[in-house]
Amino acid sequence: MRTNSKSKAIIGFGNVLMGDEGVGVRAIENLRESKRLGSGLRRNDGINADLLDGGTSGMILLHILEKYEHIIVIDAANFGGRPGEVRMFDMQTITLTPDTAQVSLHGASLAGVIELAKKLSVKLPKITIIAVQPETIAPGMSLSNVCQSAIADIIKKCRRAIL
Repeated sequence: MRTNSKSKAIIGFGNVLMGDEGVGVRAIENLRESKRLGSGLRRNDGINADLLDGGTSGMILLHILEKYEHIIVIDAANFGGRPGEVRMFDMQTITLTPDTAQVSLHGASLAGVIELAKKLSVKLPKITIIAVQPETIAPGMSLSNVCQSAIADIIKKCRRAIL
């Protein structure tokens, strides 16, 4: 039985102190502040999802996997695209390798958390990843112009994925 009445969540990961690395968290902040979508995404938009700030620790995902039927993850990722490019992936279509599934005492990659969940027999929800190609990952609290501009595309992809 689910402990949360909502079946969907959008989680933004990243370090807001490292430029474009914080794009996932910045996208969640934008979703929360948006008059168009409102905090929690307004019901009259036909969308209902929890908005969660995942910060820098992928391990928090392990504890919430069973609470939702569908999780959308927003994060910076180097997928070889042009800076600011946004791509959407279904977790079931991604091949996990030993390098992508690393888990340590200090944190874990998303793939590492998924692999750990499988080993612990955690019921996995549908997972959609919205990845943003960073331009700059360096100390600083601002997103690059291209990643800031990408937030509109991130929101469109969230809406498409959540429906």
